[in-house]
Amino acid sequence: MKKMRKIRQLHFTAWPDKGTPDYAYPLLAFHRKVRSFDQERRGPLLVHCSAGVGRTGTFIAIDILTQQAAAEGAVDVFECVNLLRTQRISMVQTLVR
Repeated sequence: MKKMRKIRQLHFTAWPDKGTPDYAYPLLAFHRKVRSFDQERRGPLLVHCSAGVGRTGTFIAIDILTQQAAAEGAVDVFECVNLLRTQRISMVQTLVR
């Protein structure tokens, strides 16, 4: 007997293809919504944007850093992004000043 899985696809539309969002809150709210569907973290999470690095890397970094904040009470953004870039070139590619 085959095991059935429910798959959800969510699409974040408030981030322009070129550039950065004006505010972080919508992205953080989207992250909470995504994680609300798998609170026990039983299944894989697939994240992708047009190039697979900028928005994708930022979302993955947010996911890692929120877990790190909950577990350790502090985050290391530089180390997180550095680690992501060892796994895929150009992750989190746009510098916001």
